[in-house]
Amino acid sequence: MARRVQELAEVLAGLEQEQLSRRRDLPEYGVGPGYAGWAESYDQLEGNDTIALEEPAVRSLLDGLPEGPVLDAACGTGRHTAYLTAGGREVIGVDSSSEMLARARERLPRADLREGRLEHLPVKDGAVTGAVCALALSHLLDIRPAISELARALRPGGRLVISNPHPFATGVLGWRAVFTDESGERSMIPEHAHPHGDYIEAFEAAGLTARRCLELRLSRDQARGRAKLGYEDAFAAALTGVPAVIVWEAERR
Repeated sequence: MARRVQELAEVLAGLEQEQLSRRRDLPEYGVGPGYAGWAESYDQLEGNDTIALEEPAVRSLLDGLPEGPVLDAACGTGRHTAYLTAGGREVIGVDSSSEMLARARERLPRADLREGRLEHLPVKDGAVTGAVCALALSHLLDIRPAISELARALRPGGRLVISNPHPFATGVLGWRAVFTDESGERSMIPEHAHPHGDYIEAFEAAGLTARRCLELRLSRDQARGRAKLGYEDAFAAALTGVPAVIVWEAERR
């Protein structure tokens, strides 16, 4: 406790320093302009806690999808599309950002990539046996239309995998998708906290049954890594075990 009090005193004494006085209320881009500005550097997210937590869990569920084509909704630069394609799956990738899709096409020139919004997916009813929507629904105020569309694309018995920043991280801690644009300025894309009940209600309305909910928590090393100005032990004490990512699996009835 004495150590924490000393650290607080050091921070308060240094509030005039540039690193501590830097504004945290970053300029906010809309989803479209935000991802357009982020597309060139999006794949350079080495050390990103969200990706590090989300990717192994989502891919484990993707490995268990029923045989047949898979939809990667909000595919971005093709992170999960590439994984599914490498595993021999037929994949349809959809994203609303032409800039992100351009990066995906560079990575996967033969992939079936389509421009479209989550609320109006450019796929036929029952076109796929599996679908994934990764780190995208938190950008929507209302997730019900998108989940309804994802369910529409699934055949009966098909499965949906969703990942998002955890509502605790978004709603309580105020964490956001932050990127650095071409001018070097840091900006953020709006995100909304959707509690567990929002998903359950949306699944039920769309004819989906929730099969699994994973709440992925920061490790001690990840918590320490969030300390940009020192005080790693304080960050470890505050953030170790905090839920940072939520992953859902649901099945089409």
